[in-house]
Amino acid sequence: MKKTINLYRSKDQVVNDAFDRAIVNIYVKREKYGYKSFVLCGSEAGVGTTSIAVEMAIALSVAGWKTLLIDGDLRKDADYKRLNQEVEMGLTDYVQEQVSKESIIYETNWPSLEYIPCGLDETESPVRVLCSVKMEKLMAELKEKYDYIIIDTPSINSLVDGQIFATKADATMLVAAMNSSSKKNLAEAKKKFAAAGANVIGVIENMIEVDEYKKYIKDFDYFKKQKYVKKVKVQ
Repeated sequence: MKKTINLYRSKDQVVNDAFDRAIVNIYVKREKYGYKSFVLCGSEAGVGTTSIAVEMAIALSVAGWKTLLIDGDLRKDADYKRLNQEVEMGLTDYVQEQVSKESIIYETNWPSLEYIPCGLDETESPVRVLCSVKMEKLMAELKEKYDYIIIDTPSINSLVDGQIFATKADATMLVAAMNSSSKKNLAEAKKKFAAAGANVIGVIENMIEVDEYKKYIKDFDYFKKQKYVKKVKVQ
């Protein structure tokens, strides 16, 4: 029996509100353009792309959508990935025709959310795996099965993998860290996605201070569920 993957979302109301806003944008894209598969790719390493991908996938599943989260980082050893510990097979194993498609799809502790790990087979180049005919067919089959597919990929300025995934997905979101990601890396990421013909629909700013985030909320304090009191200066 395959292991059930346990995924956890933040209990912070402010954080969940931020993810809900991102989910609304994804939902609108699906309703308007039919987008179902979304790549999340960092402008550089360490911006929190995986955490955002997990939170978004959970949020979509909680809303009742049949959702799939894919670990698209095929190069990092599974021992260094919290979600992939003790998994048996994954994406690379399937593409190398070692296992069935069903054997790489894992249930999670969220009823409407399933997960595909990166895989354990390292005999083939990740680029050749991603560019293979079998990978192309797999993505097409998964789009038929799921309402939403969230693909977590390594930084585009570190590896080409994110660019390749972006060509297979309906849309791509770049992840940057507030006060950390450089303008140079963001510009370089934009250039690489453009060269690949990726459909970049926006940038997610991560690691924003709570007080800074609340400045974006106007007229209504959703965190206290009450109207802001507007002071009127009497002449």
